Amino acid sequence: MPFVTVIEAAVLVGKSPQTIYRHIKSGKLSRASSGKIDTSELMRVYGAINNSPAKNVNQNVNPLSHNENHESNNEKWLKKQIEQLQTDLKELKTESLEREKRLMALLENKSQEASQPKEEGEAKKFFKNLFN
Repeated sequence: MPFVTVIEAAVLVGKSPQTIYRHIKSGKLSRASSGKIDTSELMRVYGAINNSPAKNVNQNVNPLSHNENHESNNEKWLKKQIEQLQTDLKELKTESLEREKRLMALLENKSQEASQPKEEGEAKKFFKNLFN
């Protein structure tokens, strides 16, 4: 059986490349030391594979090709993924800044609390020693 790249495997089984990588990492799907995946391994994990994309893969035709007037579904999907990742990144930055502000406030409060009890503790020791 022929070997295919992760991108080609994703097209053959109708999954995203991220899903293929996740299945490889979890051990559900295996690949050769060359990094390519045997099509028989794809059939073992996902069942029957699409025959029409397999012809394109064997002929080294780019599965993302499209005519000039319309974007392919893959490109639309990739653009949506990029937009989602950018949104997620902005949210993570905001959360990180808020967490940093909270931590700084906690540190400032701790330093103030740490200095106050020492002064009170020293005063108690002074009076204790004075009256004993």
